[in-house]
Formats: sequence, C-alpha cells, structure tokens
Amino acid sequence: MENKPQIYHGEWWLPADANPQNQGLFKVEPFEKRYPGTLTYYENEGVTLELYHIPSNFHSSHYSYNRVLWGKDANGNVFTLFDAVMADWTAEINDSNYDYTKTIFKVSLVLIGEHVLSIDDTRFNQCVVQFPYLRNWAFRNNLTHQNKEGNHYHILEDNSKKDYLIEVQVENGIKWILRDRNIQHRTRYDLSITQVTELMIEATCEVSIGKYINQLVEFSQFLSIALYGEQHPSDIYLVNRTHHRQAKLLFKKENSTNPGMSLLIKFEELKKKAPSMLHIWHENYSKLAPISSYLVDSLRKNKTFDVPDFLIIAQSLDGYHKRFVNNKCGKDHQKYEDGIKILLKQFEDVDCIQKCHIAPKVLTQSRDKYSHLLLDQEKPLAVEGKELFWLTEKCKILLTCCILDLIGLTNEEINLCFKESPIQNLIESNPFEFE
Repeated sequence: MENKPQIYHGEWWLPADANPQNQGLFKVEPFEKRYPGTLTYYENEGVTLELYHIPSNFHSSHYSYNRVLWGKDANGNVFTLFDAVMADWTAEINDSNYDYTKTIFKVSLVLIGEHVLSIDDTRFNQCVVQFPYLRNWAFRNNLTHQNKEGNHYHILEDNSKKDYLIEVQVENGIKWILRDRNIQHRTRYDLSITQVTELMIEATCEVSIGKYINQLVEFSQFLSIALYGEQHPSDIYLVNRTHHRQAKLLFKKENSTNPGMSLLIKFEELKKKAPSMLHIWHENYSKLAPISSYLVDSLRKNKTFDVPDFLIIAQSLDGYHKRFVNNKCGKDHQKYEDGIKILLKQFEDVDCIQKCHIAPKVLTQSRDKYSHLLLDQEKPLAVEGKELFWLTEKCKILLTCCILDLIGLTNEEINLCFKESPIQNLIESNPFEFE
C-alpha cells in the first residue's frame, strides 16, 4: 500500500545569497518576496513544490547561484529546498483545467528544521541514519517488535556508549558508530518500543550535509555487500549538539532488499574485525566504488539479464586486478586472461570458487566477443544464452571474494562468510550449473 503524502502549506522565498561575482556582497531578491505554496512529499516518488502567482522570470532571473529555496509552514517549521527545478508542464498545458496561476518545482532534497544557503554549509556535527535491515546484520539481542503501519516515531535521547556495537574513526575527526536504539511509538493506543540498530556519523567539528551524504552512501554500499542485496537509508537526521538543534532530510526513498537470515558478512563471528573492515572500506572507497556499485546493482531481484550485465562484471574483475593486485609481486600483467588466472589462484582454496570451475580462456573469449575486440571466428570458446548467464553468476562470486579480501578477510574467513549465505544457497539450488 502506498504511503500517504506529507503535505506542508506555507510561504516560500529565495534567500539572500553570497554571490562571488559580487565580491562577497549579498544579492537579495527584491524584498525577499514570499509566495504561498504547497510542498508535497511522497516517500517513493520524491518532493514537489507548487508556488502560486509567481512572476514569469522568477526562476531564470533570480534562482541561479546557490540553487536553494527557503520556506516556513503554518506550524513554524522551516525548510531548505535543494536543487528545485521547474517541472516541464508542456504535457499538461492542453488540459482545459490547467491552472496557470501555479508553478511546479521538482525538488531533490529537503532539510526540515534549518535554513542553509548551500549543501556545503557546515552546520552539523552528527548524522543519524536508519536503515530498514541494518539490524539484520548487527544487533545485540534477538528481541523483535513488529512495526504497525501508520505509526509515528521519535528518537529517544540516550547517547550512552554502552549501546555502541562498533566505533571506528574512519578519518581525522570523523567516526562511524553502530549503536542499538529504542524508538518509541507515539500513537494514542500504542506505547511499545522498537529496538533498532542505526548508523551515527559523528564529527568533532561541524561539517556539511554534502559530506554526511557522501559518507552514508559509502556505508550503504558496505551494508549492501554485507547483506548481499541493495540497502538504502530510510531516515536521515542531522544534529547540532552545540546548539541542541535537530533537522531531518526528506528524499526519494529507494527500496532495500530484505535479506532474511541469509547474510554474507557474519557480524557475530567477525565482530572484532568489523572496525578494521569499515576503516579499510573507507580508505579505498574512491577506487572501489565503481566496482562495488556494479556488483550491488547486479544483485537486484527484479533485474533482467542481458549481455551488458556480463560485460560490466567481467570488466570489474579486470578493474579490480589492475587497481589492487597487479604489480604487487613486481610483475605487470596487462593481459585479461593473466589477471583472471591470478585471481583464481589467490582464491583456489575458497570452496565456492572451487565449485564455480571458471575457465580463464572461456571467460576471456566471452569478454572479447561481446566487447567486439576480436572477430567471431577467433573466439570459439565464447558462451552465450544460459551459459553466459551462469558465467556471470560465477564471476560475481569471484568479484565478491576480491572485495572481501580487500577489506581484510582471509580465505578461511571468506569461507565462513559463504557458509549459509545467498551465494551458497545459489550454488546448492543450481548444482549442475556450477559443474
């Protein structure tokens, strides 16, 4: 069932903005004129703003530098709207009921609780992020409370370190913390409490919204690997501890994959190593991000398979070898087949890799065929159709081994990860395809 929209009626205006071309002086839209309008937020569709009776040159002549709008609703809530873009109304203009007095903007991100001039403004020293399935990976106990549709929650203020599961300093002045939290149901007839695990990004000084978003994207990718399925945040809160202010972000929410109890990275068994894994992940993320993103994207359950899906994973293996493995022993292996042989040799004692039986020549010629690097008659071992699909699945398993190795796991620990995992389930349910 689709969630009901959140609707905010209020006044909206362009803030004064510091224009560098004006040598830092403030350029103000005349009188900061305020326009009535309605902000509508559907969680699965995003945010739109309807403004009424605005001048025709409002967007083009004034909304140019910081690309933000400010607002305030009847309840006193303040808003900052980022990247508001005038919607294309050409398809609706032929409608006889079209309202020419309104202008619709598509908004990428909304901050409730603070007025800022830019996503790079440094205002907050804490970011609290909730994921729908983070507790499936890291959770202190087995108490489960079912959420009831339509409940409203608030975060209980309890910052005791006894609730911390992991605390790791990923860079100077910034920590990632996983903590247990209690969320209280605020309905008339429901006084129950739900226990969750959430991510807290904590900084020693105030940092920007943009930096927090970049870091939670990093963690989302790590969690997606750990749960072997796409994971996205469900709620994001920003806190200024100095002035005791809390703000919330509204954004288009993506669906996360429910992993059930079948995980990849086992938290309980590898808990002592988890801080080190997260630190290495952060250190290497800029080089690893394209590779891990392709792997996570390939895990979508509703994704249909096509030749580009194979090529992306096949090339990711080559990219991983060249970025993280090649030249480690003083030798430069430029040939694709040589790189695959090196990776297979590295993980030869991983049980799932043994069951995959990846033939380097078959993989190389298949990659060459669909990349149009060789003539068809020069690649007789290339596979297609169903065989290409299963070759892709095997390559995904090898790529997973590479990522687990990069974040510091031994082959023995990789075997532990694969045990009772989605990868082992895939192999056991399709044994003949892995011979």
